[in-house]
Order: sequence, then C-alpha cells, then structure tokens
Amino acid sequence: MPNAKQRDRLGGFLRIRRGALQPEDVGLPKRPNRRLTPGLRREEVAELAGISVSWYTRLEQGKDVQLSARALHGIAAALKLNAPQRDYLLTLARNEAAAIEPAPPATAVSPTLRAVLDAQGERPAYIVDACLNLLAWNRAANDVFGVGLPLGDFAALPAHERNLLWLIFTDQARRLFVQWERHARLLLAQFRDASRHFVGDPWIERLVERLERRSPEFALWWAQHDVQRIPEAEKVLDHPKVGQIALRQTVSQIIDDGPGLFLVLYTPAPGTDTAERLQKLAIDSAGS
Repeated sequence: MPNAKQRDRLGGFLRIRRGALQPEDVGLPKRPNRRLTPGLRREEVAELAGISVSWYTRLEQGKDVQLSARALHGIAAALKLNAPQRDYLLTLARNEAAAIEPAPPATAVSPTLRAVLDAQGERPAYIVDACLNLLAWNRAANDVFGVGLPLGDFAALPAHERNLLWLIFTDQARRLFVQWERHARLLLAQFRDASRHFVGDPWIERLVERLERRSPEFALWWAQHDVQRIPEAEKVLDHPKVGQIALRQTVSQIIDDGPGLFLVLYTPAPGTDTAERLQKLAIDSAGS
C-alpha cells in the first residue's frame, strides 16, 4: 500500500501530466475558450482510462485508492506517458519494493573497480549509485569536474554533498557546463526516475529538502515532475584551465559488486582537440 508521501507525489505527477495535454492531443475535439485552466479535465482522463471520475479524482488528491494494474495502465495510456513515466506511475501507485538498498549507500568500492577507474588515465571516470551518490572517482574526474571544490577533490566534501544532483545545483557547475540548464534538468529527471523506489526514505527526502532551500531552479523544476531514464551522450564544458572540452559519456551497470552501481566513463568527442586538452590538464595536475 502506498504511503502518504508516495500518494502525494503521485497526485502531483498526475496533475502535471494532465495539465500538459490538450483535448486534441488525445483525439477529443478542440473546444475554443472552453476553460480557464489548460489541460484535460479529470472527467476526460477518467473516460479515456476507463475508470470512474471519483476514483481518478481521489488518486490525484493523494487519497488511499487501490487500482488494478489494468486501470493504472489505462491511466498511463490516457495521459500518453512514456516508458519511464509509466514505470514511475506504477511504482508509486503499487508501492513496489526496490531491488537495491535504500540511501545512503555503502561507500565500499572494490579494489578491482578502483583499478578500472585509475586505468582511464587522463579520461575522467567515476562510480555512482542509483541515487547519483558519488562513490569513487579517478584523478581526472577531480581535474575536470572538481573545479571550485575544496582542494579540488570530491573527497574533501562532506559525504552528503558527494551527490551529482547536489553538485550540479550548488557548486561551480553553473559556470562549468556550457548548457547548464539542459544538463541540470535532465539529471534531475533521471534522479526522479531512480528515486521512485525510495519515496519517503529519510536520506532522499533530506536531500530534496536541502536542494529546495538552496536552489530556486531545483525547487521549480522538481515540482514539474519530469521523468527521464536515458543518460546524456555528450557534455561540453568550459574549463577555466584548458578551455572548452567535449566529452562523450558512457554508462554501464556494475553487476559483480552488487546491484545499483554504475560506472560512468568519459571519452573525447570525435573531431575535437579534447584529448590534447585532457592530457594538458593531467600534466598540470601532476605537477601541482
């Protein structure tokens, strides 16, 4: 049975998705000047989903409503949810248990994985968990992404701040990433997808509360309930030491060291001089 926090978050998600659709988006006739507020009516969503208006209304209001899988899939279809959005709906509505441990994570990373990170040389690499907690990284990750950090090292941060979402909304990332808003919004949408299993978890809730207080952009975008699962393929950074670098990102799930861990590798984008710039950055770092 979903807890109160899950029901509240589910209701907010449904209201946002309903407001994003117009009647003509779902095959209904367009009615000019038909309402003061945009989006579909609850009655229209309920009819499209094949459920009663009262049941759908209670679901949006965060009431304790138990719906069948068929009804939930009907709502997903009515709201034209994509796969990550549908999974988000189903997880919250069913209170599905996570297959991985809740946050905060264990910080132990095997020597084998640390050797994999170090073997990347001047190419940045790190390991995160499902909630974007940074667990291990190589020296190049500090050199590239650690601009403005104490001692230029993620290790100097308190453990609760070694989280990619916290870092992109609160540190020098705003000046580092050429398209900061795009990166921040996409990372937030990925975090919402990943954290759907942990709604109500104290560590996650504290992180969200701190970010809402610290970042007006986070507070605004968190309320929009965007959900995405596909990680970015390329990032462009304006590094203060070596100028613009373009990186391709590859994400692989780690199985041997336990579920919920991901290896993130960066390689120079083809057709750029990023490899030379990364090499220069590594040489400067080694000499400092």
